Amino acid sequence: MKYLKKIIPVFLTLAVTAGMLYLVSILTSPKSNTQEAGHDAWAAYGFEAEPADSIDVFLLGDSESRSSISPMELFHNEGFTSYCCGINLNTLCEVSDMLHLVLKYHHPKLMILECNAIFTEFTWKDAFETAAAHYFPVVHWHNRWKTLTKEDFTSIPHYDKVEVRKGYYHSSFADPAPPYMVDRYMAASDEREPLDGINRWYLKHIVSICRKQGIEVLMMSMPSARNWTTLKHNTCSDQAQALGIPFIDLNVMREEIPIDWNLDTRDRGDHLNNDGMRKVCSWLGPWLKETYQLEDHRQDSSYDKNWTALYDEYIERIS
Repeated sequence: MKYLKKIIPVFLTLAVTAGMLYLVSILTSPKSNTQEAGHDAWAAYGFEAEPADSIDVFLLGDSESRSSISPMELFHNEGFTSYCCGINLNTLCEVSDMLHLVLKYHHPKLMILECNAIFTEFTWKDAFETAAAHYFPVVHWHNRWKTLTKEDFTSIPHYDKVEVRKGYYHSSFADPAPPYMVDRYMAASDEREPLDGINRWYLKHIVSICRKQGIEVLMMSMPSARNWTTLKHNTCSDQAQALGIPFIDLNVMREEIPIDWNLDTRDRGDHLNNDGMRKVCSWLGPWLKETYQLEDHRQDSSYDKNWTALYDEYIERIS
């Protein structure tokens, strides 16, 4: 009895605290998945507005992913649906969190893990904060109290804004990579890029989650003269082999994807522009469709509103 008298107040305190954090989270969270509502990664979360289980392929990673692949381009050319959830400087713990959110709405056939994010450093403290923000979004949105409006007090989050580009970050601007960068790009080496233990743990964790859900996983590196190296290629190849999953490195596919680092990058060899993206999609689309037997939805009227009918608007947006 004495033990219960001591433990009950603790549980009550925790319950009250959790309840308050939940209510404050509703208050501080953006009320729609738009830039105007204050959502700092609104494009990456647009899949929440897509009909349940309507996305065949998800792409998780950092900014390299959202600059290299356009889901609307793939749909127009091949007919399967995809969504890019890439966010700048994403870590694997954040990728894992995004995966859990994706699975709340969709059950894709394939999950593509963009490999540059595998090497971004983070700590267990970062992982804990990311997990806490999953259950109590105020951890992420705590600074929004400065910009709260009347709507924040009278409505709850409702994410129904369809994102025309499906997470793709477009640019028609060309900014050539420096010659020295192109010269050293993918230089031969037998060395490996170091990978922290926490990164390896989360990589295994992400693959395990997908396997339990019956989702295939593909590790893929996006073209980047600035960020990608043969050392990273070697490490990813080792990790993929150990995990029993395929790894595709678009940086070594010079004939299939002839990226011109004078014309196809928007920021001196870091990210691709629209021309580079189209080169990637022209090879990747047919390969994904054939390899993973992805369904062609272009004749399915249920995809007209969110895909077929938006293509002209998509072209206008990225031009």
